[in-house]
Amino acid sequence: MIEVRDLNKQFKDLHVLHDINYTFLQGKTTVILGASGSGKSTLLRCINHLERPSSGGVHFQGEVVHEGNVQTIRKQMGMVFQHFNLFSNMTVADNVGYALKVVKNMPQTTIQSIIEDRLAAVGLSDKFDAYPKTLSGGQKQRVAIARCLAMTPDVFLFDEPTSSLDPEMVGEVLDVMRSITKQGFTNIIVTHEMGFAKEVADEVIFMYQGRIWEQAPKDQFFQQPKTEEAKAFLEKIL
Repeated sequence: MIEVRDLNKQFKDLHVLHDINYTFLQGKTTVILGASGSGKSTLLRCINHLERPSSGGVHFQGEVVHEGNVQTIRKQMGMVFQHFNLFSNMTVADNVGYALKVVKNMPQTTIQSIIEDRLAAVGLSDKFDAYPKTLSGGQKQRVAIARCLAMTPDVFLFDEPTSSLDPEMVGEVLDVMRSITKQGFTNIIVTHEMGFAKEVADEVIFMYQGRIWEQAPKDQFFQQPKTEEAKAFLEKIL
C-alpha cells in the first residue's frame, strides 16, 4: 500500500503539487488523469523519490520513503517512462538483465532464465540480441516493461508510456500493460488513453492545477463527474 500524505512539491517559485493526500490500495489499478501541467508526472516521480517532496511525504508499506531507504524501496517499484530510457550500447537482453546483475547480484544462469521469460511475456523473444537502435518505439517500450517485470516489483508506475509512440504502435504497448493489470500488481498509470483507462482502472484520480480535484471509481468518474473542471476535461478528450 502507498500512502501520500500532505505532499507538496515546489521548483523554486513554482508550486507544482498542493497538499496531495491519497492511498493507493495494494493490487488495484489507479489511473491519474488531467491536462498537461496539472502535476500528474511530478506526483508519480515523487512516489518513488525521483523528485524529492518539498513537504509531506510518501509511505510505502507503512514506511516513510526517504533518502536512506529509497534504493531498497525502488527495488519494489518498477517505473516505465515516456522515452524508454534504454542503454543504447547494450543488447535487449542486457538491458533487461542489467539491474538483476548490478542491483540483485543474481547468478548469470538465473538472469538468463528471467530475461527469456520476461521477453516472452512482452512478445519479444526474437529480439534477445538486438540493439535498441534497431527497434521500433513500441518495441523499445515493451523492452522497458520487460526490464521492470524482471525485477518482480510489487508496484508499477507508468508515466504516459504511449505518449511518444506513433499511433500504430500504441496498441502493442497497451496490450502488455493490460496483461500486467490482470496479474495482481499495484499499478499507478498516468495516461491520455481514455479507452484504456476506462477498461483497466479501479479508481481514477483527476488532477487540476496541482491538486487532486476529483477521485472516484472509474464508472462514476466517466459517467458522472462531479466537478465542472472534470466535465470540461472529459468533453475535450473523449
